[in-house]
Amino acid sequence: MKNHICIFISCLLGAMLLAETCAASICDIKETAVFFGNGIKTAEKKAYDSRNIIKQRLKAELPPDEFDLLAFDVAYNGTHGLPLDLLESTVQILTGNTSRFWRFFWGLEIVPDWFADKFILLASALDRSALVTTDSLKGHVTTYKTKIAEGKKVLLVAHSQGNLFGNQAYSLLNSREQQSFGMVSVANVDNSVLGADSPYTTLHTDKVILALIAAQAALPTKPMTPNTENPENEAADSLGHCFIESYMADGSNSAVKITGDVIAELDTLATPPQIVDSGVITVSLTWGSEPDVDLHVYEPSGMQVSWKNFQGYSGVLDRDDRSGHGPEHYNVPSCDTLEQGIYHVALDYFKGDGPEVATVQIEAGLLTRTYEIPMPSEIYGSSNYPELIANIWVKGGENGGYDFEIYE
Repeated sequence: MKNHICIFISCLLGAMLLAETCAASICDIKETAVFFGNGIKTAEKKAYDSRNIIKQRLKAELPPDEFDLLAFDVAYNGTHGLPLDLLESTVQILTGNTSRFWRFFWGLEIVPDWFADKFILLASALDRSALVTTDSLKGHVTTYKTKIAEGKKVLLVAHSQGNLFGNQAYSLLNSREQQSFGMVSVANVDNSVLGADSPYTTLHTDKVILALIAAQAALPTKPMTPNTENPENEAADSLGHCFIESYMADGSNSAVKITGDVIAELDTLATPPQIVDSGVITVSLTWGSEPDVDLHVYEPSGMQVSWKNFQGYSGVLDRDDRSGHGPEHYNVPSCDTLEQGIYHVALDYFKGDGPEVATVQIEAGLLTRTYEIPMPSEIYGSSNYPELIANIWVKGGENGGYDFEIYE
């Protein structure tokens, strides 16, 4: 069964990402990254609308000097249609301890027979290659680790299935990183918030949660009990489960509670030590169990930045990890050294005995892209000829700013 799961994971990796552009308003200093984590059947635009609602509510409640220290983004879990999303959630819940689900898939724990049999039963009618949750979670974890390494606190506002992803991501952070990571839970389909009895918001009229509680009466875990009441006429969706329409409805008790929980949680997070620098462009590399994978960046000037040459013309490799599994980290620290032209990002599988998967996250201006790169062996790249995986195109924008494009 374990071999079948490894094959399944291989099918999930290496999805192509479309190039996008974005103007740069990128030189402000932020102390905390606030993410929205979406639930099932959520289009990406809807996830960003939810992030904007959180941003608007905090702007109305916080003093301007405190609000200006917050950056807002989305930890997106792509939707695959309701049946696949529900299967994904069901498999996560079936473990009883959701973090074990990912330990099974990543080969960190032996798969028990009961889980293997149940998974085969659930997945038999569906195409396994359509499930990309492993990619999503690994991208989330890389994002959180990078932000914390840059000295930023991370707060996740998680809705529905987003709570499963938040709890799993938390379990994959080390103890120091966990002190700087918080989660505000909304419509939680899991049985805890970061493994503790923490504040959460679930409506008594949320039919999705009520149905899951009833359906899971015989299972080892079930969603947290509803604890918040809104006037019935405030619910704009028939299921009472939508983040914007039900939970963040104007003037609702749930919106007030969620906003208050976010503000309270911001005060509890520890400011992490800064290990790497943030910048207008950052590239972060992490990998699995093999000894060493190397990051190379070719700057527009032609300068190659790597373990051989840490300092480039516009950026620097400020972390080279030779004893762990990353992150390795490249950054262009300011607009003053940013070059127009194309930055090429490449990898070299420097040392190891078996197949490896690298996770590369690129931030350029307001764009973020994550790549999962399967590497069959050490023959993937070399010190002198690393394998190109992505390009960052920096162009002059309006009013003296910059536009960015990330593409393969």
